[in-house]
Amino acid sequence: MSNSNEMVGSGAYSLNTSDLLSLGKNALLVGAASMLTYLGENISQLDLGSATALIVPIVAIALNAGVKWVKDNTKKT
Repeated sequence: MSNSNEMVGSGAYSLNTSDLLSLGKNALLVGAASMLTYLGENISQLDLGSATALIVPIVAIALNAGVKWVKDNTKKT
């Protein structure tokens, strides 16, 4: 007898709504991670004149915060 608290997965060669939501969430996370990586790698080439020395560290801190927000930081028990 099946417990009502168990999640029922989709069968082979089929996707249910839960699978599609999981795929969508994963696609958003991968896209955000790749965007943050691209920005992080290319921030040193940003040229805004004399404001570069002020703006680049602020953007770097914001990128680091974005990476930490995207990552799963929950403790595994």
